[in-house]
Formats: sequence, structure tokens, C-alpha cells
Amino acid sequence: MLDIPALGPAGPYRTRNRITVPGASGTPALQLSAVPGLAVSHWIDQLRAAAPLPAVEMADILGKAADVFENHEVLGEGLQAHERRVSELTGTPLPVVRECDRLITTTLRDPVRMPSAARPTGCAPLGTAVPDAPWAGAVWRRAGDVLAVQAAGNSPGVHAMWPEALVLGYRVVVRPSNRDPLTPLRLVSALREAGVPATQLVMAPCDHATAHLIVERSDRAVVYGGQDVVDRYRDRADVRLQGPGRSKLVVTADADRRTGLELARTGALYHAGTACTATTGVLVEHDPAGFAAALAAALGTVAPAPPPDDQALLPCMPEDTAARLVAAVLDRASEATVHLAPRVERLDGEGSPVAVTPAVVELGSARDPLLSHEMPFPCVWVAPFERAAVDVLDGSLVLALHTEDPGLVAEASELASVSNIHRGRPTSWTHPDVPHDGFLGEFLMRARGLALDGRTAAPRQNRSET
Repeated sequence: MLDIPALGPAGPYRTRNRITVPGASGTPALQLSAVPGLAVSHWIDQLRAAAPLPAVEMADILGKAADVFENHEVLGEGLQAHERRVSELTGTPLPVVRECDRLITTTLRDPVRMPSAARPTGCAPLGTAVPDAPWAGAVWRRAGDVLAVQAAGNSPGVHAMWPEALVLGYRVVVRPSNRDPLTPLRLVSALREAGVPATQLVMAPCDHATAHLIVERSDRAVVYGGQDVVDRYRDRADVRLQGPGRSKLVVTADADRRTGLELARTGALYHAGTACTATTGVLVEHDPAGFAAALAAALGTVAPAPPPDDQALLPCMPEDTAARLVAAVLDRASEATVHLAPRVERLDGEGSPVAVTPAVVELGSARDPLLSHEMPFPCVWVAPFERAAVDVLDGSLVLALHTEDPGLVAEASELASVSNIHRGRPTSWTHPDVPHDGFLGEFLMRARGLALDGRTAAPRQNRSET
């Protein structure tokens, strides 16, 4: 069985207490060294005492780390073997794993892109030393020293976000998901091999109690999880929550129907339906029943395949887990119209992982809570849409609008709890300049006023007066 160590300030760290991680079939696949609270507290003290590298130097190291990630061996495996192992371990389709790894290396090669976009225009550029800053103005500085990352296991792509914190001067503690410790292990190892000091970055597998301790001991934390995790940390200004996305698509009567169906299908299948930007709810202004039936026909043609298959689109998991998910959807949909019932599809013999096929359920009202109910496979809830009830769209990580009405787009963009608005694109659409859920730099940094040499600055002209 594969033995995965923690990565501490002094190097690989193995403990007697191990966490057994099952593969997609449910059988034990690897063991993780579980770091105790006392040890991880000491690690955080060491990280806090370490001086950060200059931003330019760290950005150069991250670029080198992309090459290491792609071309060097970790645990004796090259990138292709690593991606296949991640796919088999997690049940994530191999094409998704490859896409996520490309995202990680692309981000490593341009690590200042997002921080630069997040920086307020009134602040001096990232990395500006005080003597070189405007004598009356502002600089952009860290709001703390240590960042904790409680990673998710639904997609390797979550590890594309946090490396920019290293460029911003943070020291980082990564608590990997038990579902996928291999991606952060490869990334942290690559970063260290490229030149990130071990006192700047550690990987600490641990139990839930120690994970909470890491959050408490750090200055900032990015925490992934379900609604229970959101409820626990929702009032914490020092915690950036990455909870359920509840992403939605709206198809209005004036928009092309066939294009709307393709947007819904693409969004539903994104990353096997497990991503927070995958489409969960679809609101249809005209004939939602007909739309749901057509979407069911489109998704019903998706053929299950083993995770390492290049054609795989659906997640795989242990049979008992899949059966519980299918039963949960059918139970919740007991008073709704099921256009496409999910099924457990065995791919091989006894003990092999199974796939869960897509589901499409029509709801009677857009205010039904099921419209936002995420499942870890392609599961779409379709409901009627009325333009007078735009408030039902709130609470979405991504809101995709397939409409010819710019007024609806403008109104939706004012909703307080919508992070991203897409027009004519699926909820899953991404671009390097579009933040996932706001810029990470907004959370990690702050503007600090700066006045030097006792000189008097002329007041800036008010923008409203120009």
C-alpha cells in the first residue's frame, strides 16, 4: 500500500497514527501520516518566524515549479502515471485530472496575474519597497503571515488557487483532502524542489480536530467543505469559505432553445458534475417541462466509463456510496417530476467502482430548496422562471444567463450573493482574468496608507468632480 508522508519544515514526516484512504472501489489504496496538533502548532510557529522571499524571486520559483510538476518524478511517478493514479484513487475521469493539472501549471507560470488584477489601483505595484513607493499614497501589504488551506478532494483544480499566496508573502499550511492527497503532495514537492523553502510551505494531513486547530493558529484560512463547514465558519472574517456553489442557468423565452440546452448539458457534465461551478439549477421561462425532457434526452446518452478512460465523463465511486446518492435524489424528488432517474452502473466485476448516471428533475417552483441542492454527480433541477422573481437567483457562485435582455443581466448583477455572472456561456466557463469567487488577494491583502518625509501632499481630485 502506498505510504504518503506529511511534509514538514524539516522534510518528510511520518507518524504512527495513519489515515487509510480508500480508492474509488472502496478498497484501501494508501495510508497518510496524520500530523498531531502539537507538531503542527510547532510547524506554524516555524513558518511564522520565517521571512518571506521577495515577490519577484518567488514568482520565478513558481515558474520553475511548473516544469518540475510536469517533468520530474514524485514517489517514483511521472506526470502521466500520477494522473492515472489520481483518477483511479478518486474516481475522477482522467480527462478532468489532466485539465486540472494543466490549470495548476498554467497558474504557476503566471502567478502574479491574479494578484495584480486584485490590487487596488491606488496602491503601489506588488513588491514595491517602501523607499520606492509614492511619498503620499498607499502600499498593498499582507493582512497576516500564515495561510491555512483546507483543501477539497472533488477536483485537483482547487490546488491552482493557493500558490499565489506564496508570491504575496504568506507562508502556507496545506491540509490535503483524504480523498486526494496525491495532487497536493506532487505540487508541494515540486515547489520545494524548485526552491520554495520548507519553512514557507508544509503539507499536514490530519484529523478534523487538528484541521480546526490549523485554522485557529493561522492568520487567514481558505476552507473547502459542505454546508456544515459553512455554518461553522460563516461569521469568521479571517476564513474564506469555499462551500456549495449552487450554480444556476437561466434560459429566457427570447433566447435560442437549442443553445440553452447545450449550455445546460455542458454545465451539468463539467468535471463530472462535482465542481462548484457545475450547473445545479436551471430556470426556464417558457415550457420548463419540455426543456427538462429535452435535457434528459441529451444527458441520457452519456455512457459510463472507467475513470482512466479518455472518454469518461461521469464520476465513479464505491457501490454502496453510489446507491445512497441515487436513493437520496429519488427520495427528495418524490413530489417532483423525474425526467431522468439516476442509476448505479457497474463497470466491471464485483468490488470494482461504479458510475452514477445523470439525473434531471422538474420542480414546480423556483423557490423549491431543491433547486440549489448539489450532488457529487451530474444532477440538474429544472424550475419555471419569472422575471419578477429575480431574487430566486441569489446565492449562486455562478449565474449563467441565456437571454437577449440586457436589463435582466444588469438586474442579476446587483444580487448580493452572486459571485459571477455569465451571459451566453455555461456556468463552468473559465478565464484567467475572471476570479473564481472574488480575488484571493482581496482576502489576503489590505491597502495601507503611506506618507514619507513629512512633506505635504496635494489632495487628490475627487473622481466625481472630474
